[in-house]
Amino acid sequence: MRKTVIAGVCVGLGLVSAQASAQLAVSSNDHKIKQENGVNKNVANPSPDSITVLDLGTLPVKVLGTVDNVPGSVVGPPLSVAITPDETLALVASSSKLDPADPTKLVPDDRITVVDLKDRKVIGTLNTGPGAAGLSITKDGKRAYVANRMAGSVSILSIDGKQVALVKTVPLMKADTLLSHIALSPDGGTGVVTRNGDAKVELVKLGGDNITSTAVLDIAPRPYAAAVTPDGKTAVVASLGDPKGNGVLSVIDLASGKIVNTTDIGHESLEGMMMSPDGRWIAGVAHGGSTRPKDAPQYKPKGVVVLYRLEGNGLTKVSEAPIGGWSQGASFSRDGSVVIVQNMNEANLQVFKNDNGKLTDTGQSIPTVGGAAAIRSSTDR
Repeated sequence: MRKTVIAGVCVGLGLVSAQASAQLAVSSNDHKIKQENGVNKNVANPSPDSITVLDLGTLPVKVLGTVDNVPGSVVGPPLSVAITPDETLALVASSSKLDPADPTKLVPDDRITVVDLKDRKVIGTLNTGPGAAGLSITKDGKRAYVANRMAGSVSILSIDGKQVALVKTVPLMKADTLLSHIALSPDGGTGVVTRNGDAKVELVKLGGDNITSTAVLDIAPRPYAAAVTPDGKTAVVASLGDPKGNGVLSVIDLASGKIVNTTDIGHESLEGMMMSPDGRWIAGVAHGGSTRPKDAPQYKPKGVVVLYRLEGNGLTKVSEAPIGGWSQGASFSRDGSVVIVQNMNEANLQVFKNDNGKLTDTGQSIPTVGGAAAIRSSTDR
């Protein structure tokens, strides 16, 4: 009996310790758009876009608060938000907005909103380029890079405490390449740029205020999300795939600049992808037919989250689970044991437990009011 009590106390202390280690995540919520029978429609007189601030360091996941009037957009990859490593600031990109002349239409936006996560308030707005979308912050927290999806350019931002400023916007390619996201190596010296419009990935060298192309790779159609392993050796790119085919994960060896592995995930439209902080797990978020009209042969009511183990250049599918419709991004807890997925149609976040590769729906659903469109945690790169 005595041993049991001691063990219980130790377990209890361990849980307290785990729960005391907070990890912030931010969901960007698009209030402007909804989907009806596979067709995207603008919402009449929508409430302002918002973000939901979360603590992934505890299970159930804790909602810390909501910040209103933070422009965001489901247009583009679900990586249009990033958090500084010290969890002081969130940067939220808005790639599209309602057309002031015709609110039934969307036009490109160029705003980056700076949010103080401690006080949970907007403290600034910057303008980068048309279609401001996927962005990333360097590991030292001093630079951010923003992909301007409708301009073919990348904007460099400086971060000094709570001061964020536009340093330079670098034209890289034609606008129709739909430059969508830039992922960064841990040392901040390499960028992996996804070109959604022409099925290519561009590797770039980053240094000072310069961005220089080093390689252009042909990849599966419609690449969107990208991530780099903690050792900086490998990148994983998620492609939505051909509109009539399945999503694809591609593994790139950054030293050689070559694609060394491709994997068909078995479900259509791989919208979102995130790597766990230790580089061990890859979570892919697929529409899986949920964005099709209900009378379409490919229609399915739910999307799918798929989980892969990454070992070297190898990807092994270990689990999958049903999610909501028109689902977007995913984020991991620091230890990879919790995976949170965004459902745009249901306007919520779905929480899963990752038990060494086995995904289990915890049953926790977090409402986001607007459609959950993009998500990152403080350790997502």
